[in-house]
Amino acid sequence: MTKKVFKYKYDFEIGYLVKSPCKKCIFLKTFPKCSEHCEMLDKIHTVLAESVSCTRRK
Repeated sequence: MTKKVFKYKYDFEIGYLVKSPCKKCIFLKTFPKCSEHCEMLDKIHTVLAESVSCTRRK
């Protein structure tokens, strides 16, 4: 199993990025419209979705 490596830090307890990758993006001028087709945000959403707590599951 390979581990995914991202250069952005996450706070998984609350589900927020510590630093937004959009701040240094070359498409920042078109934000938020650019987020509809952003590969980096898609990857981040995937990581966050995989880290959802399952403590309430039976």
